[in-house]
Amino acid sequence: MRIIHPQPYVPINAQFFKEPVTIKLRAADFKGVAVIPGQMAVSFQFCFFPDLFIENDDDIDFEEVSLSFQNCFVMNLKVENIKSKNISLRLHGCVFAGRISAPELMVVSLNNCLLKYGITLLNLQKVELSYTTENIFPYWWKQLFYQLNIKDLKSFLTEEQRYQLHNIGQVLIRSSRKDTDKPGFYRFPNNTLPEYKFGYKLSNEEYALLKVSIHIEFPTDETDKNTQIENVSLHSLALVGNPGGKVTIENVHVGNWYLSEFSPKDGASFYNIDPRKPHNEETKIGIHRCNLDKVWFDNVYFGDFDRLSFYRSKFSNAIFTSCSFPEDYAAYEKFLPIENIHYPEKQTANHHKDQYEIFLQLKKALEATGNIYEALKLQAISQMALHKITTIGGGDKFILWTNRVSNDHGLSIRKPFIWFLRITIPGYLLYLLCAGLLFQPTKFDPDLIGYYFSFIDLTHKIDFLKEKNGDLNALSLTLDYVAKLFVGYIIFQFVVAFRKYGKKS
Repeated sequence: MRIIHPQPYVPINAQFFKEPVTIKLRAADFKGVAVIPGQMAVSFQFCFFPDLFIENDDDIDFEEVSLSFQNCFVMNLKVENIKSKNISLRLHGCVFAGRISAPELMVVSLNNCLLKYGITLLNLQKVELSYTTENIFPYWWKQLFYQLNIKDLKSFLTEEQRYQLHNIGQVLIRSSRKDTDKPGFYRFPNNTLPEYKFGYKLSNEEYALLKVSIHIEFPTDETDKNTQIENVSLHSLALVGNPGGKVTIENVHVGNWYLSEFSPKDGASFYNIDPRKPHNEETKIGIHRCNLDKVWFDNVYFGDFDRLSFYRSKFSNAIFTSCSFPEDYAAYEKFLPIENIHYPEKQTANHHKDQYEIFLQLKKALEATGNIYEALKLQAISQMALHKITTIGGGDKFILWTNRVSNDHGLSIRKPFIWFLRITIPGYLLYLLCAGLLFQPTKFDPDLIGYYFSFIDLTHKIDFLKEKNGDLNALSLTLDYVAKLFVGYIIFQFVVAFRKYGKKS
């Protein structure tokens, strides 16, 4: 084990350590040193550590003990024993894995890093995670990979970057996509490493390969202040627990989004969330045992995800504005009330009844925000799910079936209009045939066309053709009564659909 006592403002560059290293921050090393604004107090650049431990046993009388690692490789990083409350840890462009659990740390900042396996951040005051791609230069990573005998950048980028955050007071995760023509190179002393020929900046294709997975578990004592995630593209995002502070998720592309036992005390807002599909992977939303009454979903593209699970969750009082939902019932089949989103075949015994309850909750939430269009759609979808419940009686199923066929449960005015023509035109022709007024050797009477409108008039008398053509037989009278019955039903269904935006649900 090698022990390093770093001196303030004396950077350590291009060191290759073959044995475990412990960095000890001591008050004696900072005593009498003047603060230099804008500079890191302790910095390491282009260093290689098999195992790295960071420790501090005493209070340091200094404005901020900023400990910085730039373009370093750390096989295993552990930070636990920290006493002084003015120490910050910042890693930029590093490849590392490990565990950081030091409640006294001011902040842990990770910028443009790659994870070899994953990182666990536990019991910290503040965590900042960012991918600011305007200053990602793969040349630096290539230099690191050369020492690790890694020749393919893309294959390394496709490894999942797992960030486990537990009991963090304040979380800020962000990204950006800005272009710059400024190259960023770091030359090792005496050109000890060969140069690679490639672009200065991380390309859009390479950036899309990053599979960043964020798992945030909120503290049980409600000491968290706020969680903010914005402008990022994530492979997965999991939020677990009952946050005490505000949760804000904005402008996020995410492949897999999980909420588990999530019940925010101070509210949560999700804005402009859509699925991330870089490699045509299946995208999922899993909501498991959550209370979303204080959650605002704004511009969330639910309909674009491949599979959604709402399991034993309450969201009828959540706010849904400008959200996207599927247009037809077949697409709503992906709304699954299953315990585990990864096993869609494991459905509950009351699968369709649970689906029905999901659609009713969504309908109620949409009605509360005045979104009548989507609320009516969910009303129709819920009726279709109700029809599939095995315990529903035959009479009720017949009513549900006729409502669906005639006007899509009040959504379509086209269907009743078509049914009206399908019933009345053949019905009138058959009526004329039974009355002996069709296919006669006499000259065709064009007035029969006009009498069609009398036929479709529900208040017409049974003898509206009697004075001209004599007595009607029993069959024609029967057809007249049956036609009135069907035409009246179709007109009613047409009026219901026509007034869908005026009626109270």
